[in-house]
Order: sequence, then structure tokens, then C-alpha cells
Amino acid sequence: MNHDITTDGIYRGTGQVPPLCTCSEACGVTQPTLSAMIQKLEEELDVKIFNRDRKNITPTRIGEKIIRQAQIVLNETQCIKEVVADETDSMNGNLRIGILPTIAPYLVPDFIHHFRKTYPHVSLFIDEKENKSLLQELHYGNLDIILTTPPEDLNGLLEIPVYTEKFVAYFSEACDQAKSCIANGTLPPEQMWILKEGHCVPNGGMNFCKNKDIGNHIYEAGSIETLIKIVDRNGGYTIIPELHIASLTEKQKAQVLPLQANPPAQRHVSILIKEDFIRERMVNAVIDTLKSIIPAPMLEKRLSSHSIRLRHSKGE
Repeated sequence: MNHDITTDGIYRGTGQVPPLCTCSEACGVTQPTLSAMIQKLEEELDVKIFNRDRKNITPTRIGEKIIRQAQIVLNETQCIKEVVADETDSMNGNLRIGILPTIAPYLVPDFIHHFRKTYPHVSLFIDEKENKSLLQELHYGNLDIILTTPPEDLNGLLEIPVYTEKFVAYFSEACDQAKSCIANGTLPPEQMWILKEGHCVPNGGMNFCKNKDIGNHIYEAGSIETLIKIVDRNGGYTIIPELHIASLTEKQKAQVLPLQANPPAQRHVSILIKEDFIRERMVNAVIDTLKSIIPAPMLEKRLSSHSIRLRHSKGE
């Protein structure tokens, strides 16, 4: 059985506790000392926290509740440290960011480079997930910030618009018919290769991904790069984000056409945080780093001249 021991000694698992020797090492005490501490806590609370036998140690029903509450307390203790760090000159602590796979290739490499150079004492973690998973992980507290296309219902989240990105058509050299149709403002569905819904153009008339009956070519993955290779090899066309154009060869760039769509074929990308997120300086550090990467015409205008003030910040 795999065990996940955090640096504070609290376990995350499915009910079975790792050996006490492992837990004691994580807590920085000896095994007898840890056993004595647990026994003393059980005596003070007058409850049995763990069931013990020769092979396993498992939490009791009330023990599971106590452990969950202890995790909450430890997380809140970390928040206190983060409040202090946010108000001091030195930016430090942990930062967990989630991002869509169709955004990540254009931002993450440069983001890591610039952010680590500017904030060397911040421990950075970045994870790529589809939108639904990003929102879930943010709500669970497993991510601090996500960069994604915002949902219609924010459900307790705070949105900070960052940039708007147009979509363009990429077609194969042999696809003269599709090229002519696209230039005239129509998109022949039978020649289109599209992404699965989790990565598609959100909302509006451009969201072909919601209709699996359109065309014969549906590629069930989140890779723009693979879609382009499919078009080059098999003909037809696909829809790609504007930021991907820089990754194309000069020959491939000649195979790009703007989309004449109403409403416009574009996506709005935002930072989402929980409404009670308190690390204002960290949010602005992320935004400042993104501003150094994203082309200025695409950026939300307010970001160019204003810092973000969170609602619960001092003075508001």
C-alpha cells in the first residue's frame, strides 16, 4: 500500500496509517515518543483515536474526524506564515498553480524562468489539468491559483481577467476548398479536426466540440501540436489559439487564416482564486510575470496600470 506522508507528519491515505517509525521520522521524534504523545492525546480527549493490532494501525471513526480537523488547523497555521511573508520584503513560501494544457505550452516555460529568477525563495509547483479538474482542485485547496477560461458560475471564486486570445484556422496545403470557405467566413465541418470538449473554444457559435456528430474527424486529446501534424498528414484544417502561431515554421504560418466569426472566435483567460485567498502580493507576482510574457495587445487593459487589491485587504 502506498502512503503519502506530508512534511508535518499528517498522513493522506485511505484509512490505514503508515508504520509509526515512518510517522515519527516525518514528525522529527522517536517512535516511543510519538506513541506516548498519541496515548496522552487519547487520554486528554477521552477517546480512542487509533485501532491497533500487530500489523496495522487504523484510525477510528472519530479518529478520522480528529485527523481531518488537525489538517485544517495545520493549513490555517501555514496561512498565518503566508500572511507574514506577504507583508514582508522577502517573498517566500509555496505556490501551487494549475493551468489548462492548451495554455501551458505558450506560458509555462517562460513563466518558470522569469518567476524563479525574480522570486527565488518561492517554491513553485505547476500542474496541467482540464478545466473541470482545475476548478475541483482549487475548491479542495490543492491549488492556490488557476489560469483557465472562467466558468459561467464562479461558485465562491474570484476572477481576475488576464488576456483575450483569438483563434485562427490552420489548414493543409492540399485543402484549397477549406481555405476558400474559411476566407468567406464559413467552416466546412466535414474537413475539421477538433479537440475534445475539455480543451475547446468555450461557449458561443465556435464550440464545435460539444457536437460530436459534426464531421468525421474528432481527435480525443488536448494537444494542439498533434492536431497540426494530423492536418499536415491527412488534410483538412483545425482551429488553433493565436499564441501557437509563434511555434509554427514559416511555411506553416502561410497556412493560417483569421476566422470571420460572429461572435468572435476567441477565449478569455483569467486567474481564479478562492474568495478568501489572502496572498495579495503573490497574486500580483504571478500577474507581473504573465505581463512580461503575454503580448501587450492581448492583455486586460486594467492590468497594465493597476495592481490587484483583494477584497479583504487592509483599507478596503
